[in-house]
Amino acid sequence: MIARRLGVITLFAFAVRLANVLWWRPTTNIHSYHYGYYLWGDAYYYHWQANALAKGYWFVDPFRFSLYGSTHRPSSVHPPLFTTYLSVWSWFGFDTVTAHRIASCLLGAAAVFVIGIVGYRIAGAAVGLLAAGIGAVYPQLWINDGMLLSESMAVLTAAVVILVAYEFWRRPSIRWAVFLGLACALATYSRSEVSLLFPLLVIPMALLAKGADRKRRVQMAVTACLAGGLLLLPWVTFNMLRFREFSTMNSGYGAALSAASCDATYYGDRFGYYADCFQGPWPPSSYDESESDAVARADAMKYIKAHLGRLPVVALARVGRMWGFYRPGDTTRLDYALEGRGRAASWAGLFSYYLLVPFAVAGLIVLRRRRVSILPLMAFIAVATIAAALFFGNTRYRAPAEVSLVLAAATGMVATWHRLTDRQSEPVATH
Repeated sequence: MIARRLGVITLFAFAVRLANVLWWRPTTNIHSYHYGYYLWGDAYYYHWQANALAKGYWFVDPFRFSLYGSTHRPSSVHPPLFTTYLSVWSWFGFDTVTAHRIASCLLGAAAVFVIGIVGYRIAGAAVGLLAAGIGAVYPQLWINDGMLLSESMAVLTAAVVILVAYEFWRRPSIRWAVFLGLACALATYSRSEVSLLFPLLVIPMALLAKGADRKRRVQMAVTACLAGGLLLLPWVTFNMLRFREFSTMNSGYGAALSAASCDATYYGDRFGYYADCFQGPWPPSSYDESESDAVARADAMKYIKAHLGRLPVVALARVGRMWGFYRPGDTTRLDYALEGRGRAASWAGLFSYYLLVPFAVAGLIVLRRRRVSILPLMAFIAVATIAAALFFGNTRYRAPAEVSLVLAAATGMVATWHRLTDRQSEPVATH
């Protein structure tokens, strides 16, 4: 029964996302935040690299491929999972921007289904159905699915990680430790900062496993990390062999640091956000991507070292921006003006987020009182917070943590409803 209802909610979630892509914000060639969706930035990267991959060119620079047909320059600015997923659709002929956006909507709908399963497993059918319902309509989730960005894959893999983590928590074993390590590695293939789950989730979950002695706990921790490491090894090895500078999951760390390291982001109107910060000179065209990124990283580190005293305040501003508690209006305007997330959708996302937060806090308290681990939920919140502090405060950086927010909020809402209805059903004392 629960599966059937979740299936209906999942179809509704896909319909919402499809309406966003085809009706509210259809693909356009005009770069405007007032109407339509315009392909640029990271989305341009994913779209064109997927099309190149479908033609047999393994993870090449998508900008040179789309503009000049060049297939000689390797590129790993982003991890490969989302690109690989889109390339499957391209291989079957669905290689347009709109087709890829619809493919992203399928990921978002699948994430809603998994969120419902997780809610059911941790707190019952009511929480599962409500969590799926929230996920279906929550703008901060469906906005991502129309943006053609890896956040769609990151949200789905985050939901899978949380599901597997709770299964491990219920019945800790070597088998489930392997699954947990593999799930975290898969999530890392969607966004590289998610690799922090290994120290923040995998190892603590294993070392705190119920009913296991110390030796067994250490074995599960090591096994999970080895399983995850083995899954990540092919991509890391591939990158280390094809780039001149040391490169692991992706070669975009320097660019991200550079975009957050200048007066505009440390003191100016982009305080805690990102800007066009690179001071130059631009690296020679003969440099490969890893070498160019090393130049950007060196440029950023030079600025950071010269302003170390300002860094703690900047990090707090970044975290505050991402969580919507510092300059939320300004961040929302930047979300639609720079990020292209849509003006109405961005404002709706902000206010719906504020609506969920108090229920999420209540839900975490309820889970703790029921002796249900909240570590799988808190781990993603921690990952998002650390990523923002290190780079910049961006709403979409917290996309995987939105899964935790939705699950906790659904738990809090159901618990609040039960408390209110139980009080109303209590007999009135008569004298």
